[in-house]
Amino acid sequence: MKIFILGSILTGCTHSPTKDLLTTDFLLQKDIKQITFQGDNERPRFSANGNRLIYASRGRGNQKNLQLYETDLIRNKERRVTFQDGDAFDANYISEMEMIYSSTTDEIKESPFLNRNPSKEFPPADIYMSDRFGSDILRVTNQPGYDGEAFLMPHPTKPSVIFTSRRGDVTGIYQSDLKSGFVSLLAAETGKDRRSPTLSPEKSRVAFIETNLETKQQSLQLVDIRTKQTALLKSDEGQYRDLFFAPRPPARLFYSILRKGEKKNQIEVYNLETKCTQVVFKGTDSLMYPAVSNESNERVAFTRTFQDKKQIYIVALPDDMGPCLVDPTATKIETPASANGVTASESSAAATVVAPAAVKPTRRAKRQPIPKPTPVQEPANPLPERKIIPAPADGVPAPTEATTPTTSNPAFTAPASSQLAAPATPANATKPVQNPAAAAPMTPATSPVPAETPAASPTPVK
Repeated sequence: MKIFILGSILTGCTHSPTKDLLTTDFLLQKDIKQITFQGDNERPRFSANGNRLIYASRGRGNQKNLQLYETDLIRNKERRVTFQDGDAFDANYISEMEMIYSSTTDEIKESPFLNRNPSKEFPPADIYMSDRFGSDILRVTNQPGYDGEAFLMPHPTKPSVIFTSRRGDVTGIYQSDLKSGFVSLLAAETGKDRRSPTLSPEKSRVAFIETNLETKQQSLQLVDIRTKQTALLKSDEGQYRDLFFAPRPPARLFYSILRKGEKKNQIEVYNLETKCTQVVFKGTDSLMYPAVSNESNERVAFTRTFQDKKQIYIVALPDDMGPCLVDPTATKIETPASANGVTASESSAAATVVAPAAVKPTRRAKRQPIPKPTPVQEPANPLPERKIIPAPADGVPAPTEATTPTTSNPAFTAPASSQLAAPATPANATKPVQNPAAAAPMTPATSPVPAETPAASPTPVK
C-alpha cells in the first residue's frame, strides 16, 4: 500500500516543462516551440536557411560564464560551441559555416589587474570570427575596453564589421574594414550612449538606440552608412533594447521595450515605410531579444523571463498584429478638409516624423475681406488702410504688410526655423503646418571621441 501511494505521488509530480513554463497568454500558445530548458539564455540568431539557432547561455551546472550554444532545429539537438575562460556572447552567423561573436577571454588575460571587477554592462571584450565549431579563430578588434554587438557588413571587395565600442567615456557605433584593419566612426556623441546597431534589409542604413545620459531619455535613430547622417525614428516611449531588422523587406525594426507605466518588456515592430508601431508579443513575463528568420514564412525567436531565467522560444510571425499604436511624440495637426484636403483622422498617430506630403498645402478658397473695426476716436493723422496681398498660385506667400494670424490650435507653436513665411489669412482660418521633424534634413554625427580615437579619417586598429 505504501509503495502504491509513493508511486502515485511520483507520478503526480511528473509534468511537461513546456506546459508549466508557458503562461496562459493567447499569443504564446499559438504553435510555439520552446528551444532551451536550462540555464539563462539570451540573444538568439537564426542561420541564413533558418535551420539552426545560435545563442549565449550561462548557469548550466558548474558553468558560470556565458558560452555559445547552437541548436539544430531540424533534428532538435543542442551542442556547446565555445569552451572559454571568459564570457562569449553576441553571436551571429556570417555564413552557413562561420560566425562572429564577442569574448572577454583575451582582455582579462592581457590586463588581469585592470579587469579584476569588470563592468556588467560594458565588459572588456573584443570581437572574433571563427567557424561554427569555435576553432580557427580570427581576432577582429584589439582595443582596450568593450567591443560587442557586431555584425558583418557584406561587400564584394571591402567587407567590414559594424559594432558597438566604448572608448573613454563615449559609447558609439564604429565600422572596421576587415582587409585594411582601419576603424572609422559611424555615430558617436559626447553625453550620449549609442549602441545595439542593426543593419537594414537594403544594407545601407543602421538603426541604433541612443540614450541621453543627462535626461535618461531614449530614442531610436537611423544612420546612413555612406553619408554618416542620422535621423530620428521615434523617442520618449520607454526603455528600448535588442534592436533587430527583419532580413526581408519592407524595413521593419523589431525591438523589446519597457513602456512607461508597464512592468514587463514586450516585443514590438516599427515599419519605417508606414511609420506604424505594432505589438508583436505581450505577456505576463518580460519578452526580449527578438530575431526574425530569413524565410517567406517568417518566424520569431525571443527569450521569456520566468523565475529569473531566460528561455528561448520560436513562433511564427502573426499575420495580424492589430492596429498601430499611438506615438506620444507625434505632432497631431487638426485641419479642416477644406483647408488642405486632409482630415485629422487621416493623420498617422503612430508616426514620429510625419511625411511632408501628408500636410501639403493646396490652393485656398477665395478670401473674404476683413471688416474694418470702428475706431473709438479718430486720430489726427489716421494711418493708411492695411492692404491684404493674396498668396501666389504655387502656394508660396508673397511679402505682406498684414500680420500673420495664428493657428486655431493654441497648443501648437510655429517653429522659429521655418523658412517659409505664413500667408496672410482671415482670422477664422487655419494655416497648414508641416511637422518640423519631418522637414528637417539629416544632420551628420559629430565626433566626440577622445584625441586618441580616430573620428574624421580612418586610423589603423592597434
